[in-house]
Amino acid sequence: MKKIFKYLLYGLLATIFMIIVLPYIISPVYDFLPSKPFSGQSYYNPYGGQDSLWQISNFHAHSRSWGGLTDGKDSHVDTVIATYRQMGYTHIGISNYQKITQLNIDGLASIPTYEHGYNIKKRHHLCLGAKRVVWLDFIFAQTMSHKQFMLNRLRGTTDFLAINHPKFCDGFEEADFALLSNYDAVEVLNHYRTSIPHWDSALSSGYYAVLLANDDMHDVKGMGEIGVNLTMVNTSSIARSDIIDALKAGRHYGVKVKRKPDENLQIKRERNASLIRPKSIAMTGDTLCAIFNRKAAEIRFAGQDGKLRKTLSLTDFAKYVFAPDDTYIRIEIDDNEGNLYLFNPVIRTDAAQPANPNRFVVNVFDTSIKWILITLLIILCGFFFLRRRMK
Repeated sequence: MKKIFKYLLYGLLATIFMIIVLPYIISPVYDFLPSKPFSGQSYYNPYGGQDSLWQISNFHAHSRSWGGLTDGKDSHVDTVIATYRQMGYTHIGISNYQKITQLNIDGLASIPTYEHGYNIKKRHHLCLGAKRVVWLDFIFAQTMSHKQFMLNRLRGTTDFLAINHPKFCDGFEEADFALLSNYDAVEVLNHYRTSIPHWDSALSSGYYAVLLANDDMHDVKGMGEIGVNLTMVNTSSIARSDIIDALKAGRHYGVKVKRKPDENLQIKRERNASLIRPKSIAMTGDTLCAIFNRKAAEIRFAGQDGKLRKTLSLTDFAKYVFAPDDTYIRIEIDDNEGNLYLFNPVIRTDAAQPANPNRFVVNVFDTSIKWILITLLIILCGFFFLRRRMK
């Protein structure tokens, strides 16, 4: 009996080692290349080929999972779907931790999705079009190399990769986004935190990261958690590939809804139907022109480092002429109801569509030294263990 207990203990210690220590051992050390702001003689406008149909979407919601161990309360999948459909949503992403969920329901997009991450700083990633679950994670402290290594491991397993709620628990610093690469989007609007400076850090460094706006719902009965952040996707199709292609191209915008007391699902549905929608966002030469379906309280143009470039009030039409030092321009809107709208940027480029290069290289010397020291430490520990057993 003692032997069985001993072997079980050894097995438990080995498992803990694999989960907690092994990721820190196998990850390389990276050097990060200097960033360069967007430049070029032409412009990439993600809304250049938009049609008139906008799909109301939420890609980040939790249902009861893992026997209730994770925070999904009593939000069963069927209840989550029914609730969001009552609010007029076309796509509802069930993104439970470390478990892929794919819905097969008529009239709804079907994208296999999960949220990766179980570390204490809530450095989480949204995997849309996931092929498999990645179980590796760095539970405690993470260096820039650890953060990049995690993105690299996830990249090949999913069609669309987003960094979730970077400001939440300060899991990611604003400066991180001037260096990180190999991901598609930043979840800028989330009911826990708003992370606009993190997004601007990526854009200002010349990395074309699109935005996402999601509820990150954990309690489907909480009116303050549902229908409060949504992504409007410009596509007439609900096919998985078409939605992901639209997201990668940036043909969508995010809305942070002003929360009001005593709202119900019908009120939320009516509000969603009345949100401002762009009729046209176009580039003519160096001039960005935007026309909306109704007047906004304020329209703002923001650029490099998130700095405000121009503000207009009480209008449904706005234009901005790119200055020689403008690398990108993005539109923000406040409507009369207190809702915030964020649009993906128009950027300077010479490419038809921006391609983000990887901005990291393995530091072979530092990585080799690290692995040599770890190997020596393991040998030394093994030596003392065997010596003790022999005594």
